[in-house]
Amino acid sequence: MKMTKSLFALSLVAAGLLMGGCKIYPPMDPRVTLADNAVGDVYVADVRCEKTAGNILTYQVNVLNRTSSELWLDWKGIWLDAAGQEIDSAVSTWNSLAVAPNDVKGLKGTAPRAEAADMRFYVRRTVR
Repeated sequence: MKMTKSLFALSLVAAGLLMGGCKIYPPMDPRVTLADNAVGDVYVADVRCEKTAGNILTYQVNVLNRTSSELWLDWKGIWLDAAGQEIDSAVSTWNSLAVAPNDVKGLKGTAPRAEAADMRFYVRRTVR
């Protein structure tokens, strides 16, 4: 009887966590790197990378602010060739944006040349 009460109590706690807004996110795409100061507060989802009709690689990512306050973030996408070497590009620079509490921002990038075969996406918090 004591074990039954313990299992019941444990199931109530688990149900409370699930219903109380405890969100579980799948692992992020391995092409995404979060700086230590962004881990836990930022989640990057829906990483999509594809070639356009002109054989130029593009990406789109969704950046989620998991906090209850506005976050200022720096982000950049870099482009890699087929050998995994970074392609020098004027578009691979840090950009800043504010993300409202619990909001999602879609970010896009276009490779500078057709040699781009993959991308990496970096995010860090900006101190303001």
